[in-house]
Amino acid sequence: MARYLRNVDLNLLSIFTALMHEKNISHAAENLGMTQPAVSQALKRLRSLYNDPLFERKSGKMMPTLKADEIYPIINKILADVSSTLPDTGDFLPETANLNFHINILGVGNNDFLTKLSQRLAHVAPNISLTVSTEMLVDAEKSLRDKEYDLHLDYLTIDEIGCHHQELFNDQLFIIARKGHPNLNNKTNLLLSEYLAEKHAVLAPRKGNVYPLSLALQDFSYNREIKYTSTSIENILEIVSATDLICIMPGTVLQSMHNVNDYIWFNPPFKTKQMIAYMNWHWSMEHVKSHRWLRTIIIDICKNMQPLPSIE
Repeated sequence: MARYLRNVDLNLLSIFTALMHEKNISHAAENLGMTQPAVSQALKRLRSLYNDPLFERKSGKMMPTLKADEIYPIINKILADVSSTLPDTGDFLPETANLNFHINILGVGNNDFLTKLSQRLAHVAPNISLTVSTEMLVDAEKSLRDKEYDLHLDYLTIDEIGCHHQELFNDQLFIIARKGHPNLNNKTNLLLSEYLAEKHAVLAPRKGNVYPLSLALQDFSYNREIKYTSTSIENILEIVSATDLICIMPGTVLQSMHNVNDYIWFNPPFKTKQMIAYMNWHWSMEHVKSHRWLRTIIIDICKNMQPLPSIE
């Protein structure tokens, strides 16, 4: 085996993983610091090595073959294991670093989390700035790959080969209305018929007309009268506080609102699953020390978040 491996250029494996992530020879070459012809030549050698095309051009992308999909997890793990054994070159010093991190947050709006993150950065990294947006990303993987954003926080994962994700916290869903709602104010429990009789504010649907929070609703096949749609979870709550619309919302979001006492909330009158908030990032940032440091800070903040308890 060792003698056979001596005849294999192991640099080809890192080029293979770059092609798996990018599905584009030019992008792979750019991320690897190579020329496009050099990556094309490496692909020829990879095809010869595995006796398989590995990538086929479809709709303008280099799409992996079944063989490529089969060997990728093994190769990726091997390269990650080897990388973890190598010494770091230089240290990341947050107290002197001068960087701007751009985080896109969709659905996982939480004022308490953002306040704690800003306070932590101000304390340990005074020269680091933070930009937060709530963009509905057409191609989230591409946005992260192109470094438009460092992180994307969402109740959905980016299920592309080029992205990694980490669970941040679990959450429960609640039906939320304003205090003083004419139909709901004096109730302690909400019937399904009462829920469906109200007008609703919802998070905007994603690709495929999927409503993010609907993924946590089990066997929910009822039609709601939707009167307001927004990409901002805090905006929906503000609208609910000022109107007779109701919404379904994760408890940690409501709990972090400064005007939480302006609302009433109920356990859903139907089965739900726990919501899971995720942090998504592109593979090319996996071992960047500043990026890894930021992810560690966010995970540390989120592990201490206490969700709103269910109503007995």
